[in-house]
Amino acid sequence: MRFSRDRRGQSVVVGAVILFGFLILAISLYQVQIVPQQNAQVEFEHFQEVRNDMVDLRAGILQAGSTDRRQYQTVRLGTTYPPRLFAINPPAPSGTIRTGDSYPITISNGTPEGTVTVPTRFVQYRPGYHEIEESSTWYDASVLYLDARGEGGEVAVLEDQDLVNDAGEVQIVAVQNEFRRSGTGQVTLELYPAENVTETIPAGDLTVTVPTRLSGSAYWDEADIPSGVYGGVTSDANDDGVHNLTLETTSDDLTVDTVGVQEAPEEATQEGDGVGGGGGGGGTTPTFESVEATVTSEQKSNGIEDIRFDWQLSESADIQLRILNDNGDPVGSKTVNSASMSGSTIVSVASGSNSGGKREPRPVTVEATIFSTGETCDETISSGDGDGPFAMCA
Repeated sequence: MRFSRDRRGQSVVVGAVILFGFLILAISLYQVQIVPQQNAQVEFEHFQEVRNDMVDLRAGILQAGSTDRRQYQTVRLGTTYPPRLFAINPPAPSGTIRTGDSYPITISNGTPEGTVTVPTRFVQYRPGYHEIEESSTWYDASVLYLDARGEGGEVAVLEDQDLVNDAGEVQIVAVQNEFRRSGTGQVTLELYPAENVTETIPAGDLTVTVPTRLSGSAYWDEADIPSGVYGGVTSDANDDGVHNLTLETTSDDLTVDTVGVQEAPEEATQEGDGVGGGGGGGGTTPTFESVEATVTSEQKSNGIEDIRFDWQLSESADIQLRILNDNGDPVGSKTVNSASMSGSTIVSVASGSNSGGKREPRPVTVEATIFSTGETCDETISSGDGDGPFAMCA
């Protein structure tokens, strides 16, 4: 019997190969098109949830100041993607909520001895989404808004100002204390009220300046504030994005309360007592002394390996380490809370959609940021450059 001419199994083999090819194509299309769409929907639902959390946080700050009762508000920092059997998810998107630098609210009747300063801070929530925009939500001088100016967008106001009521009375609630939390779970903010500081306010006609990230054209010129009270918004003189909102009022129409995040707030001080412009709220300021990035030996499918970061800090601080692709999109990140002065960690790079083989080496930007100061070190590298280390700052 001769078997060389027996072709009875060829159609079965060819059919199996074709079916297997269609299966691989279907999985690839699912990974490239369906997974990002579903993850974007998960992120959008979380965005709606955290927007409601921030509305409640704003209400809690104002209520703690006006009622002198401690408030507890919960914010969902991040979310998780649904588990997948035949597809790959990027890392779960985390979020960060923090108070910014301290800036002075100034209350003055025009004399040095009649000037009082009260420190206050902005509150920022920033998500770490992979599919939708990472615009921050800000609590700023009683206004809650989504700020997309860094992404080429505009300011979208979620809750209008509550500084001045219809009768022209000015009601200020200052937010104090340094605070920052990052992750994917929930965080509870304890809001501690202080005694009303109205008794320290000078008598007579007063000029009040309130720090704000919103210019007059961006919001305040159209805000519902009586013309006799609204005194305009100064330009960004320090080039730090912070303006001064001016309000004209009297001691009888002004109320000032303070709310501390996680601990009791500070007291108002007279002019010359040492409380002044912006800053970190006391103590030394953490800085990077050096940061280096080293490519690990195991090459991933997108041409870039895991990255090891080695850092030297002047003091312990919360830092974020990120890897960005050539489009500026994050492909790997890690937050190190209370990072020691000297440390090292690995940041994994999210695999690309073509997970079946290696690609040509692609450039990435490695970036390290100190949350409390915003100081950033970065460097563009490629796996084709060798293992490193690459000095990002020194």
